[in-house]
Amino acid sequence: MSAKQILFPIIGGVALLGAAYAGYSYGAHGDSWSSMFSGTPAETVSADDPLMARVGEMEIRRSEVLKFAESIPNIPQAQIEMILPELLDQVIDLKLITKEAEASNLARDPEVLKRLSEVKERVLVQTYLDRALKAEVSDEAVEQAYQDYLVANPPVKEVSARHILVEDEETAKGLIKELDEGADFAELATQKSTGPSGPTGGDLGFFRKEQMVGPFAEAAFTMKPGEHSSTPVQTQFGWHVIKVEAERDSEQPTAEQLDGQLRSELSQKAYETIVSNLKSGVEIEIIGAEAEESAPVDAEEAPVNEEAPADAEAPVSE
Repeated sequence: MSAKQILFPIIGGVALLGAAYAGYSYGAHGDSWSSMFSGTPAETVSADDPLMARVGEMEIRRSEVLKFAESIPNIPQAQIEMILPELLDQVIDLKLITKEAEASNLARDPEVLKRLSEVKERVLVQTYLDRALKAEVSDEAVEQAYQDYLVANPPVKEVSARHILVEDEETAKGLIKELDEGADFAELATQKSTGPSGPTGGDLGFFRKEQMVGPFAEAAFTMKPGEHSSTPVQTQFGWHVIKVEAERDSEQPTAEQLDGQLRSELSQKAYETIVSNLKSGVEIEIIGAEAEESAPVDAEEAPVNEEAPADAEAPVSE
């Protein structure tokens, strides 16, 4: 695949828009339209920022071409070097178009000024928030939030168990008698259990108390590792004989696993605080944006709440 085949389907109809954005970034330090594509580097030229082209009196350096590439969505970063010549062509085109637009006195055009004002507002808001949130969402703040999370979410007891599910109590009692006489639990489960875990010896793995139906959970979490049921346990699924094999505390997530979530939560709180402080003492009048009043719902037409009761038991997790 050629460089043009990679670049131009990606750019498509947004080439000029992306380039205009890049141009605005280049000229953010100046006040005139011409400063956007004056060719004057925004930063001191360094050895790793070589000159790539001259367009009249304007110079184009590698940093400008890479900046332009950043403004194009979905461009494969790994292939930028391959398409660098085409990117340079696009930057040259933009510089020439911009120069011609300036010669046409578009810099004072009301539509241009309006759109530049909108872009300026977005950049100001984004820059202000970026800096304000960076100060609030520091590594120290994230670490403190992580420690607070660990305190609020302590480890939870989990048990690993097997069970044998049968249809009647007498069969379950007979299985308990066999276990008391030394029968292997896993073998009995494979032979006798009607539950989905039967073929694997009734193995349920580790689970938390709230993951099982009430009677099953109460029985399993009062037994010690190595013990099996002394009496059958009844649930809506049938009669269970349970054996607890091990217990442990659940693992808490690491700081790395929660980093993104914690930063997002801290950013949201910081944003709300910033906005609240800015609104404090400012009279704000909402005009023409009142919510429409909802029509009253007739009692006979009100939807029936079909949700299960809050204390409904979840099925056994197998």
